[in-house]
Amino acid sequence: MVKILCAEYGFDCVFQVIGDASEVIEKFQKHSIDAHGIEYSMEGLMKLLLRMKN
Repeated sequence: MVKILCAEYGFDCVFQVIGDASEVIEKFQKHSIDAHGIEYSMEGLMKLLLRMKN
């Protein structure tokens, strides 16, 4: 399982998502577009998850 917190990416936001990588990426991507108007690529989010694991 992986976890992303929006606040870790510089936003004043309490959103977080926990789950398997594909679910986390999908939910975080939707949130970032809806709440912040920023569209992250799937590849970019996967790189973020990989960096967090290391």
